[in-house]
Amino acid sequence: MPLTAGQRRLYGGGYNYLSQAWQPDGTAVIMVTGGRQPIGHLMHVRDLWGQHEEVLYEEVIPPGPPPWIQQRLEEAGRSPP
Repeated sequence: MPLTAGQRRLYGGGYNYLSQAWQPDGTAVIMVTGGRQPIGHLMHVRDLWGQHEEVLYEEVIPPGPPPWIQQRLEEAGRSPP
């Protein structure tokens, strides 16, 4: 099975930050952000790093804060980080 965009980024090393949270069922939730691409990738993976790795869910995370956080920052007179 071909790699997803998130897997290509994970294995290609095109990120600055990697977070993985192991779930009780043995799957893992992975987030990769930063690097050459301003977007992030959130993936739910079965058999992470294993021979039968399978991406159960993948979402592209747009750059910048979510709209509701952006609004709060503007109300507070701050620009986003």
